Order: sequence, then C-alpha cells, then structure tokens
Amino acid sequence: MPAAERTLVEDLVTLRSLAIEAGQLALSYTREGQSAFAWEKTGGSPVTEADLAVNQLCAARLTHARPGYGWLSEETLDDFAARRKDRCWVVDPIDGTRAYMRGDPNWCVGLAIVEEGRAVAGVLYAPVLGHLYEARAGAGAFLNGEAIRVSECGSEAGCRLIAAEEMLVHKGWPEPWPILTVARPKPNSTLLRMAMVASGAWDATLTLTQKSDWDLAAGTILVTEAGGVATTHKGEPFQFNREVPAQRSVIASGKQLHPLLVRRSGFVDIPDPQEKAARPAATISTEPLKMGDAPKAEKQLLHIVFGGELKDVAELEFEDLSKVDFVGAFASYREAYDAWKSAAHRTVDHAEMRYFILHAHRLLDPETGEHHHV
Repeated sequence: MPAAERTLVEDLVTLRSLAIEAGQLALSYTREGQSAFAWEKTGGSPVTEADLAVNQLCAARLTHARPGYGWLSEETLDDFAARRKDRCWVVDPIDGTRAYMRGDPNWCVGLAIVEEGRAVAGVLYAPVLGHLYEARAGAGAFLNGEAIRVSECGSEAGCRLIAAEEMLVHKGWPEPWPILTVARPKPNSTLLRMAMVASGAWDATLTLTQKSDWDLAAGTILVTEAGGVATTHKGEPFQFNREVPAQRSVIASGKQLHPLLVRRSGFVDIPDPQEKAARPAATISTEPLKMGDAPKAEKQLLHIVFGGELKDVAELEFEDLSKVDFVGAFASYREAYDAWKSAAHRTVDHAEMRYFILHAHRLLDPETGEHHHV
C-alpha cells in the first residue's frame, strides 16, 4: 500500500474514534433534562456551548495528530493561508444545531479530509440515531460497518427527495415538479441528508442555496463512494478549500437520477461564492449584511466588539461595567465579525461571559448636540 494511502487509512481510524468521542461530548450537555446554553451568531444562525466544546476537542486531537494538515471548521476563525495545505481537516462540530437544541435526533458530528480540492475521507456520527457513517476514496462507504449504496432510482416521478417542500411548489418553475415523496419533516443537517442518500434510504437531496464546505465535504465522499454523485445544482463538481470555503448549492443522488435533477434545477441563478473573493473591499451593494460580509457603503462604518459577564443570560445587563472587555472598533464588518468570533471562543466554559458587535448608525456630540451619521 502506498504511503499516502496508508496515512489516509490511519487518518480514517482517527476520525472514527474522534467522531464518537465528540458525539458523546455533545450529548453530555443535554443529559438529565438539561439543555446546552445557546445564542445567535451574527447573521442569526444558532451556536451552543456544545458546538464550541466539540470544536475545541476536534482541533486539539486533529492538529496534534497531523500538524502539517490545514484546518477548516465552522466554529473557528477562518485562515485561508493556514489551510492551504496538501491535505486539510474539515470539521462541522454539530451539523443540525437547531435539531440538537430542540431534542430532535437528526444532528451529527461531521469530519472530513480534503486533498487538492477533493474530499478523500469522511465520517459522520449521529449519536442519538446510533448511526456511524464513514468512507474513504476508493474503499467504499459504510454505515455501522455495513457497506451502503445509493438507490437505483432513475425517474423524477415518484422519487424520494429531501428538499424544501415550499420550494418545489413555487410557481417560478418552468415545468411543475412531478408527484414525488418529500421528506416531512426534513432533517436540518445537510450532512445527514447526504448520508441518507448514500445509504439508499432516500433517492436524492436538493438544496438551492449556498452551503459551506463543512456542510458538504464528509457527505460528498459518502455519496461518491456509495456509487452516487454530489455536485452543485448546475452539475459542477465541488472544489473544496478555495478562498471562500463554500459551494453555490447541492444535488446528491444516484447516477441515473442526477442528470434529471440538474436539467430541471440548473436554470436557477445562484451566484458562485468565489465571486465574493474577487470583489474589492469597497464594493457598493444594497443587499442586507450577512455574516462575515464586508460593509456595503462608501463611507466608513463603525463596529464595536465588546463583551462582559451578564447578570442574566436572557438579558443584556452586565454584572460590572468596569470590567467590560473592549475588543476593538472596526470599519469593516468582516473584521469585526472575525474579532467577535475569536473572542467568543474564549467563553466555552463561562456561559455568562458574552461578546457582541455594536453597529453604530450615528454619533452624538454632547458639546453641540449634533448627530453625526456614520
């Protein structure tokens, strides 16, 4: 066995044991009727103390095991230069955080290895379901040690599809969708949706919105090794670990069904996330701010990042204002978000310590009483 392949086999063993350990760690925050402390990230998506604890565990284990690999995780400040390695760990500490928070079993720990833009190994562990999925390039895909295959479905009509039902009945489709079976309710976790396709439990999954690499890498190798195909809705192969670690959309299915779904959905206009990387910092746009975006105006904006210990995690009253931690003031929303995320990672073991971004729309000059818009 070539050395590179032998290393990958060893890495898969590491991923398997770590996924199980990480899943049990996440479960430990919900035992005895308790729930993990949660808050909203900038942009509105939720994060819990369990997400950060699992991320911390994975970072410690994987960077120690292979210090020469790059690192990409949903809950770690992204560093494009640091992850541009021959191989890169790709981690989603808890995929399906909303499901995790409400006690729905459809969440998982997702771990993968990307090599030269391609997913070459991956493990998904859904501890409440008791499902451990794994795959390695050229070695097949497995669920709890048993080989799995995608379905042989070759027709849109009657196919079992995991997708947003409201999207399928939208009047904008050039031709109506045929009668099919749609997952109700559909899992929040994109990785679990892909795993369900890989196992043949469902025929396909379709998401017409941008997804991050950590939402897709482990699922992609599972589907591929199970005999299926995972691409964008336009049929473009995924290229992972690019400057913006995201893909425009996802279709995953068996090889017979895949071109039919691409033909039907390919007309939908979803921008390539890499276009963001090509934009100059001063790009003007009327679009609302999204998590991590640069400011959308010509004039300077003011974003203040600060944190402190709250009296009540449900309120915004601080224990001691003299001890408020002022992280910094930033003209760029992206810089402010990065600073907030870095600071927030320090609060894993202290639920009452919270960090915030204050976006200033105008300033008051006490001497003149004038308002200065920023």
